Amino acid sequence: MGLQQFHLSIPALDLDATYRWYVEGLGCHPGRRSADALILDLGGHQLVAQRSSAAALGAEQAGIYPRHFGLVLAELEAWHQLQQRARAADLRFGVQPRCRFAGEILEHHTFFLIDPAGNWLEFKHYSHPEAVLGCRDQSAVGDPRHGA
Repeated sequence: MGLQQFHLSIPALDLDATYRWYVEGLGCHPGRRSADALILDLGGHQLVAQRSSAAALGAEQAGIYPRHFGLVLAELEAWHQLQQRARAADLRFGVQPRCRFAGEILEHHTFFLIDPAGNWLEFKHYSHPEAVLGCRDQSAVGDPRHGA
């Protein structure tokens, strides 16, 4: 089986603001665009921003739950560079960068950003790659400090 890419469609209130945030701010590569949608390359995956009304979105999510998405970066340096890029572009942080489970098998660095439509994005790097999809003997999932 060849390369598999993840596809995610998200709401966008303003496609121009979404373009600026993801392309100029976050560094995504733009793809096709129509009057109602914008395709973005988020770490090699297809992210589609769909024009939506504020009424369709409802109330803005108050924290990282119930939904967020993002990338797991293979290198800690890439995680640091993305964090610095987000700060330089004055992107809105929902949760400041930090290390969770320091010294444990689940140790990872994480931060959350909030895009112009209120979508929460998490960017993280695991110190032990097997913790991304493995370590089934561990029960820690989520962050109780942020509602889970």
